[in-house]
Amino acid sequence: MKNLQPGTNPGDLLRYRDSIYAADLLICAVVYFDFFTFLNIAERTSEEICQELKIASRPVDVMLTLFQAMGLIHHVNDRYALSPLARDYLVSDRPCSLVPYYASQKNRPQCREFFDVLRTDKPAGWSSEEDGGSWIEEMQDPEFADAFTAAMDSRGMFLAHELSSVLDLRGYQSLLDIAGGSGIYACILASTNNDLRAAVYEIPPVDDASRRSIEQKGMSEKVEVIGGDMFEAIPAGFDVHLFANVFHDWNSGTNQDLVERSYDAINPGGMIVVFDAHLNETKDGPLEVAEYSCLLMHATEGRCYSTREIRDLLTAAGFNNPRAIDVAASRSMITARKK
Repeated sequence: MKNLQPGTNPGDLLRYRDSIYAADLLICAVVYFDFFTFLNIAERTSEEICQELKIASRPVDVMLTLFQAMGLIHHVNDRYALSPLARDYLVSDRPCSLVPYYASQKNRPQCREFFDVLRTDKPAGWSSEEDGGSWIEEMQDPEFADAFTAAMDSRGMFLAHELSSVLDLRGYQSLLDIAGGSGIYACILASTNNDLRAAVYEIPPVDDASRRSIEQKGMSEKVEVIGGDMFEAIPAGFDVHLFANVFHDWNSGTNQDLVERSYDAINPGGMIVVFDAHLNETKDGPLEVAEYSCLLMHATEGRCYSTREIRDLLTAAGFNNPRAIDVAASRSMITARKK
């Protein structure tokens, strides 16, 4: 498979797309919950915020991370407090309050959807489609699966090449790209590691879209497709398990189950690779990842996780020596090994 990479970096272009829901979450918090006035009255823990505003913990986690990354709140001794900027302009009874300015956008569909997600913790329709189901429901439709797979393939063309430049696969003979979609990561890693046998593991009907995509890339002889459900079993017999942009679609309990299945199935001495947009250890940035997490929280059961959260998942399952390495466009990989 040829490397058709241009000499430029599309990081900013990826961010423009990935950040589109962040402003709507801020507007929702300002207008529908008067969040900053609420926090100005007293510093509160995340649990107190959930209880008093009657909102769910997963979307609150995303919201608090975003507002920290924006410089609107800070976190000290498990309590959240306003920054001077938020106190001056986002508290409703302040002389220079911008709350009415934000309220002029309160009827945006995405703002109203965030109100429901915050209250129920249930994802909204993918891309705010009026009659659409959640992302996972939509993926059962072959037409949607093809379109979604093509979208992730276009992003992966850049990111997979960047990953291949830092991921050392010497000494490994086989790689399983779990929930690998279009197969872009498996194809590029197989094409840059001549001795590597690769496979994509996908759930039907997405596996058919994977086969078509891999065939179009001319990689069918080096990359096979295995149909199946990762929530039921992960195929054994592989040295490397790649989870590329997978964990951010699911809650932490589901991800823990996936890591445990990976540990049981991977060959002794094998390596797990988690490639994604990761927050820093203190979960107050980087801003572009906090913004992306808003989109994920809106449309999926997941969010962006911190490097510490992923390392904790890996070590709890039995993997050793997890390491985080920056890759490109605010993405990083976390690797660990089975004894």
